[in-house]
Amino acid sequence: MTVQQEEKSIAVIGMACRFPGADDTDAYWAGLLAGETSVVRLTDEELRARGVPEATLSNPRYVPVAGLLDGIDLFDAAYFGIAPAEAAAMDPQHRLFLQEAVHALEHAGLADPGAGRRVGVFCGAGENRYAALLPEPESGARTHRGVSDTPAALPLRVSYHLDLRGPSVYVNSLCSTALTAVHLARRSLLAGECDVALAGAVSLRLPQHHGYQAVDGGAMSPDGRLRPFDGAATGTVPGSGVGVLVLKGLARALRDGDTVHAVLRGSALNNDGADRQSFAAPSVRGQRDVVLAALADAAIDPATVGYVEAHGTGTPLGDPVELAALREAREHLGVTTPCAVGAVKSSVGHLDTAAGMAGIIKAVLAVREGVVPATVGHDELNPDIHLDGSGLYINTRTRPWPLTTHPRRAAVTALGMGGANAHIVLEQPPTMPATPRHTGADAGAEPWTPQVFPLSAHAPASFDRLRERLAQAVTAAPHPPSYGDVALTLQQGRVHRRLRRAWVAPTLAALASALREDVPPLPRGPVVLGVDLRGEAPYAPGASPLARLPRLRDARERPGPAALEERAASAGEEFRTACGALESLAALGAVPDALVAVDGGEYPAFAFAGALPWDVALRCALRHAQAVEAALAGGDLGACDELLARIQEELARARMSPLTCELRSLTLDTTLPAGAVPPADHLLEVTRSAVMGPAEAALPAGVPNVAAAVATWEDWLRLVAHCWERGAEVSWETLRGPAPARRTPLPLYPFDAVRHWGAAAPAPAPPTPAAQTPAAPAPAPPTPAAQTPAAPAPATPTCAPTAPGGPSPTLPSPAPAAATPADTVTELAGIWRDVLGVPEVRPDDSFFALGGHSLVASQVMVRIRERFDVRVSLGDLLEAETLAGMASLVDEGLTSMRLYAALTSTADDRMGTVEL
Repeated sequence: MTVQQEEKSIAVIGMACRFPGADDTDAYWAGLLAGETSVVRLTDEELRARGVPEATLSNPRYVPVAGLLDGIDLFDAAYFGIAPAEAAAMDPQHRLFLQEAVHALEHAGLADPGAGRRVGVFCGAGENRYAALLPEPESGARTHRGVSDTPAALPLRVSYHLDLRGPSVYVNSLCSTALTAVHLARRSLLAGECDVALAGAVSLRLPQHHGYQAVDGGAMSPDGRLRPFDGAATGTVPGSGVGVLVLKGLARALRDGDTVHAVLRGSALNNDGADRQSFAAPSVRGQRDVVLAALADAAIDPATVGYVEAHGTGTPLGDPVELAALREAREHLGVTTPCAVGAVKSSVGHLDTAAGMAGIIKAVLAVREGVVPATVGHDELNPDIHLDGSGLYINTRTRPWPLTTHPRRAAVTALGMGGANAHIVLEQPPTMPATPRHTGADAGAEPWTPQVFPLSAHAPASFDRLRERLAQAVTAAPHPPSYGDVALTLQQGRVHRRLRRAWVAPTLAALASALREDVPPLPRGPVVLGVDLRGEAPYAPGASPLARLPRLRDARERPGPAALEERAASAGEEFRTACGALESLAALGAVPDALVAVDGGEYPAFAFAGALPWDVALRCALRHAQAVEAALAGGDLGACDELLARIQEELARARMSPLTCELRSLTLDTTLPAGAVPPADHLLEVTRSAVMGPAEAALPAGVPNVAAAVATWEDWLRLVAHCWERGAEVSWETLRGPAPARRTPLPLYPFDAVRHWGAAAPAPAPPTPAAQTPAAPAPAPPTPAAQTPAAPAPATPTCAPTAPGGPSPTLPSPAPAAATPADTVTELAGIWRDVLGVPEVRPDDSFFALGGHSLVASQVMVRIRERFDVRVSLGDLLEAETLAGMASLVDEGLTSMRLYAALTSTADDRMGTVEL
């Protein structure tokens, strides 16, 4: 491949899917290799349970066949910060796509968007059939369905919830939607509009556990079988599915160390125009031209294309036209080399807008793995299809695809009703050099081992499942991932969620062993570190692991090398150790929220917290050590007094500055908050206490001593891991240094499967009312069982208008019923429960943390008006944020209205007594 070709090529660096019979790409590929068909025939009992009428079941044209997805009612709303009520109203297609978009980015090792990285989203969805199943709201308040009913909101949702900053483009060209999205994403990357692109589509037929009605002359198969290019083919069979690709410029992907699964070499779109019998009929010329355009765009020898994943709907009209167009394109180019043709629809059904994703993911796996799966359901070629002399043949058995003098190349076709044609050319990924693999024998020789392996999740159950899957994956035979690749991917390729645990391990076997221990994750909390200089220096001078971080070493030597050499050896070394550790952590992003210090450790703590200049803290720390030593050596009180006086002079000249973090003094048993200016004599009292007798206070359990955590590289990494577990955003790239590694596929995030289903029609699975749990983030572990939020509840009846002294027909506007603050909170809590779909709320709960946003707040605003007859602006509601804050706004409005009612009522009474 020339440099110019490489610049025009796009790498597939990640992918994810859910198709009938397969919850991920591995299961999908295994099913294809096994020749399985995941289109199922439903029994009468199943259909009756799903509400299919007897008259429909007895209709001879009813076909009880479907390509189903499991668990379409399940969604991890809390992961995305979506309120349960909104999740229940969302089009399930949006929910499916959101989760698979996360999985695709994780597969690429790019789930963390990264600073400055522009990620575009190009996707489409099928018709929103779910909206018709939802009951109509009984309240005047707006519902969650406004956005959900709009298909074009899908890419906007993805960009918002995943914090992606590139173009967000909704795509729909019916059955060619998926490949159209891939083409547009590729063009956007080549134009420099984004650095990474998500391209995909989703389609969900509802009600799902239903068959379909076959019509004479229609596209649907009357016998429920889909036979691509076969003489017995009678039509297609519907299915549901979702697929997402992650795309990136090939040159950039190779430079960034991404795993490349395939390379997109060319693509093209066109339309048949009016050159066909009808709007829904296909055109040979249009389909031929899109093939020629894509091959020209790919700039490859067309004879090197060894496989075509065709549209292959199994219809008597469409299949012959498609292969006639492909044959004419090859004839035009003079190509007669052998080329297999396949179609995946007989395995998973026709997935409508997502059909092209099933085809392109199959083709990506075929060129990567060097295997062409069989096309099931094909026995004998349709007599209207003529392939003689073209080199084309229908691939009816799974066969190896050996390497030749050129890369394995494949093409994928998608054809939309209405003449929207798409064709994409791709090839196998370039050979990448293997990254070093560390075993127990050589791990100690590698200067940048061990490594930190961070793992996080949003819910405890998800964390446990992810931990177990990772333990299995890192030791999977026969090809486990590289040690460095696993560390890099977990550190920089995953979103770091609120429940965290990090392991430090020298080998993958040691990591797997640690992962299999049943350890709970830690919730994010303040980073609290200790500083205790008592004891010997933990390492020989010059042997500190901090010396391995030259960029950090330069940053932390605030006093300068000359100043550091002037100190006494032991005290200066201890001070340098603590200061170096704290500054190195800060440079890595692990800035402590609080420091717990004791004895001489308070001097470096005060210096790091900004209260003292480094040089002053150093000199005072040296004198502190000398005073303590003088007192222990025989109680030379004169020397001690002189040293205390010099410390006092230093502190008086320097003056204290506000603390940048909280400081807890164990010596004096005081806590100084961030922003406070410490008392001028605080450190003097610390030294005076130490002279009087050794401090007995010890650092609390769970608070690591930074001065002792730099004895070895492993100790240092454990300190960094501790900080990350408590919420520090560590600069992993700085910590890793020059260790060679690339992003590698690892087990995907196991979403917490919570049921969100608001449809009035029979649901995919019976609800479990007892297991309802809030989807908003909370410290308590969420229940993984089913959740069944109800449809939006009717609004609370509006209060009858009354005045403080009784009814008054002369009031110009109705006044609300009197309500105490406690009543307001209770009533408003009910409104929150309705619009958010959560079982309970507390006065200090955050509206946003429970999944609220401005559109949901507008529902609260309308319901407040309905219930209290009080007008509160949307901006004020959002600013109030908490339940108690919003209730205060309502109470203020009620007070104003009661006052106005009283004043107007009194004025009217006086007017009634005036004699005219």
